[in-house]
This record gives sequence, structure tokens and C-alpha cells, in this order.
Amino acid sequence: MDLQKIAKRIINENLSVKEKEMVVISAGPKSLKFAEMLAYESSMIGAQPAIMYGSSEHILKTYKNINSKFLRNIPELSKIISRNSDVEIHIDESNPFLDRQLPQNKLEIRRKTVKPLRDFVEKRILKKTIKSVLMGFPTEEEAKALGINFNKLNRIFWNTLDVDYNELYKFNKKLSKHFKNADKIRITGKNTDLKLSVKGRPALNSCGLWEKEKGGFFNLPDGELFFAPVENSANGEIYFDLPTLWHYGKQVEGVWFKFKNGKVVEYQIDKGKEAFEDIISNASGNKLNIAELGIGTNPRARPTGGLTIVDEKVMGTIHLAIGNNIGFGGKSDATIHWDFFKEMRNKSLLEVDGKPVMVNGKFVD
Repeated sequence: MDLQKIAKRIINENLSVKEKEMVVISAGPKSLKFAEMLAYESSMIGAQPAIMYGSSEHILKTYKNINSKFLRNIPELSKIISRNSDVEIHIDESNPFLDRQLPQNKLEIRRKTVKPLRDFVEKRILKKTIKSVLMGFPTEEEAKALGINFNKLNRIFWNTLDVDYNELYKFNKKLSKHFKNADKIRITGKNTDLKLSVKGRPALNSCGLWEKEKGGFFNLPDGELFFAPVENSANGEIYFDLPTLWHYGKQVEGVWFKFKNGKVVEYQIDKGKEAFEDIISNASGNKLNIAELGIGTNPRARPTGGLTIVDEKVMGTIHLAIGNNIGFGGKSDATIHWDFFKEMRNKSLLEVDGKPVMVNGKFVD
């Protein structure tokens, strides 16, 4: 795998970085060399890169020992960066075994403190005055937490990222025609019969190309069509048969939600219920409100057992999120955004205004 070639494509094609643009790259110890590759490619076209470094060990030690009052201080450096950077590349290097030890109460204090900064950046993203990408980066610790061989996880991740993004854009654009002027969506399957509305909410083509995205934020790897559903519209039940690994290292599996007027009113969880309740109890805002409906469209993606940035892109699956959707046209404001994945290739159906669009994981022409 030629990582330098991938870095060059990310800078020049995915992000379309220009001369004199300020490029801020966030990385950890295992992704630092790749961050340097991104910085090099930025410099080669006359952009101005800077690398911000942090490790899971440092973050855990800080959060365990810091006085909570200091977490309420607005980070002035972050404020300067959020106002002045042209490009932000966040490399999500994770050690779930350390991340799951982070005190959720302190994390929530910090999330509330930096929320005005996050809201400001999200407004810039919607206006396309900043290019922002969240990129995964597989680690041995992440593979162990997912219960998958690292070489397999590494191969799946980079294969998923190495998709033809122009073809992905075309596929998503064609699929989005099924949702033009759409209102009612119904999802049925195992322990699932959920209805929701996307009336007035456009299908967002997440294709990994900044110049073709409607907003300025995307993932790498990418490949989904997604919506911010009408906040009070979800009613019924849905079962997520694929596991999810929360951003702070906590895995949940076999999740069943019952929605009423857009909110989760009942839930059952086969594995990780305590972790789910710990995160939810410490979050604030509309944390149990439906936030997103996404449809995986990356033909190279394969399930990893819970790595969100890959698993939500798998063709033949859908995902729902609860929590925040302000950044992509919704009105649900919360300090978390949590995705849950559903396999659709096992006697499942997605209908749009009564017409089938996905039958057993296959798209209808």
C-alpha cells in the first residue's frame, strides 16, 4: 500500500487544497508518519500545513487528573484555529482500551465547553468556508477491541478508502433520485418496522470529494447517502444486528430501539448495556432523538465488527444515529452523535413513499 500516493490524492483530489491555504492536521503516535505525508503534499502545492499531536495515553492521564474547573475554560488556541484554518484533517487514531477508561462526566463538561466552537465550525462547514475531514486510521488495539485480525482490519480499511470517488459520486447521485421530494420512509425486517419522514430534508451525497459535497465535511473512507430526518417523525421499532464501537472505546451489540415522535422511548441491548447507559446518562441535549438515516454505498467496504467510519459505508446496510444533526441541516442539538448499523441483506426492506428502494440489501433501479 503506497501511503504517500494516498496522501497525495487526499490533498489534491479529495480536499482540493490550494496554495496558501492553512492546513491543520490532527494525529497520534501511530498516524504521525502519515500526517507528515499529508503535510509534505500540502507543502508541495504551496499550502501551509501544521500538525497537532496527541496520544490516548496523554488524554487519559489528563482527564483522570485534571481539576474539572479547568475543563470549563474555552481553549483559546482552538478558537484561533477554528476561525483561521482553511482545511482541517482529523485522523481518528484510537486505543479503545484506554479510551473506555475516560471519565464520561469530565468528557461531557469538555463537550459543553467547546460546543460553541463546534457550532461555529459547523456553520463554516455548511457555508463551505472550511474543508473538514474525519479520517480513520486502523490500529492493533482497535482490531483487538473489535475482535478482528489487525492485518484484515488494515486491509479492509485501506481497500475501502481506495475507492473511485468520482464513480461513487455518480452512484450516489443516481440513488438520490429515488428520494427527490420524498416524504415517508419505512424500514422493515427482523424486529423492525420503523416509519419516519425526510420531507424537506435533501439526500446528502457523501462521496469523499470536497468540491462535489453539498457541505464542507466528510469522512475518509467515504460512501453513503444520508439525511437529517424530521425530528419528531420517527415511530416504531428497529433492531440493529451489527455491533458498534463508540468513539470512546465502548462496544454495544444487538441494539433494539422503540421510537415515539422521534425519540427513543424504550431500548434493549444484548451486549454493552452498561456502556450505553453510561454514555447516554452523561450526555446532554436531544441525545435520544433521531438524528440521521444513512445508506451505505461504498462497494469496497466490508464489515469490521463496529468501526463506524467503515461499517456505515458498507453497501447493503443502513444506519441510524441519535443525538446531534445540526451540522447537516437538522434541528436536533446534543453533545453526542451515535450511529447504529443494520444489515439489510436478510429479508429487509426500505420503502420511499410506498415504493421499494432497497430489497434484501439490493437497490432497485
